Amino acid sequence: MRFSWAATFAAISVLGACKGSGKDATMTGDDASSPAVHVESAPATEIDVPIQLRLSGSLKGMREADLAANAAGRVTKTFVERGDQVQAGQIVAQIDMSNAALSLAEARVQVDTSRTQGEINQADCKRAEALFEKKVISQAEYDNTTAKCKTAQLGLKAAEARQSTVAKNVGDGAIRAPFAGTVAQRYVEVGEYVQAQSKVISLSQSAELRLEFNVPEANVGEVKQGAEVSFSVSAYPNQTFHGAVRFVSGAVRAATRDLVVEAVVENADKKLFPGMFADVALSTGMRKLPSVPLAAVFERQDKRRVFVVKDGRLEERVLQVGPEANGRLSVESGVKAGESVVSANADRLINGARVQ
Repeated sequence: MRFSWAATFAAISVLGACKGSGKDATMTGDDASSPAVHVESAPATEIDVPIQLRLSGSLKGMREADLAANAAGRVTKTFVERGDQVQAGQIVAQIDMSNAALSLAEARVQVDTSRTQGEINQADCKRAEALFEKKVISQAEYDNTTAKCKTAQLGLKAAEARQSTVAKNVGDGAIRAPFAGTVAQRYVEVGEYVQAQSKVISLSQSAELRLEFNVPEANVGEVKQGAEVSFSVSAYPNQTFHGAVRFVSGAVRAATRDLVVEAVVENADKKLFPGMFADVALSTGMRKLPSVPLAAVFERQDKRRVFVVKDGRLEERVLQVGPEANGRLSVESGVKAGESVVSANADRLINGARVQ
């Protein structure tokens, strides 16, 4: 009986070992026996994309100006606030010019006095001329009288010039916008005393903007007027804006060895503001790159990825991407032209899964 029990135990151990080996074999073969996942796929194709030079820049108003007071005095009124839209010639602030107004009244009296004196002198000149012809007065008396006529005319012109100057000073008390735009900043308050050079407001035109950026000297030959520019700003990270190069500096700056370039950007919706920092891509030519549908791309761990169907399985690829064009994303590396990529719901799939 001892032998029988021992033999039985040995047989059970052998059978158990055989069953365990069979179970392990089944688990390693699960991938092969699991059902294939149905996916939609599309081929990666080559497209023409622009060659882009990555730069940094900033936005400026098409026209920008800091309005100076252009007169000395106390501010009596302000008519605008930050963000207000103003028209060309609109009064934005008023300076007390009462002293200038008094000077203007005095200048007008002086003009009238000089004009009257000139008329009197002209009459004296006519009489002196008649008397001189009759030899009633001497040459010296005649010259003295006619000299007064000439100096009276000069005195009138001087008085009129002073009147114009004082009138301009009075007019400068009303500070007007030189062009239509948006008030970016107001620097003065009512009651503040300003000098002629004091800043009153900053004015900017923002319906169109200038995108200013610097091109390194090595890339100067690639910059052409009319070249397409795309850029993004931190306020709208998922949106790309576009413009075209219009202004190119005529010289490379010696201190920084770069060229200042400006592109014009339409801003009818006023989403962009002067002063914004921009990440700029300047197009300098065209080249061919593989591309995948935008719907095929998903993000994981802050990297753009796609699934490529290879040998009946999914292979996850990390992409180095280029520009977008016509609903497709160009690829610097990660996918080759002709490879088949999953074109829908890729973020729900698992690397290595069998697919149909």
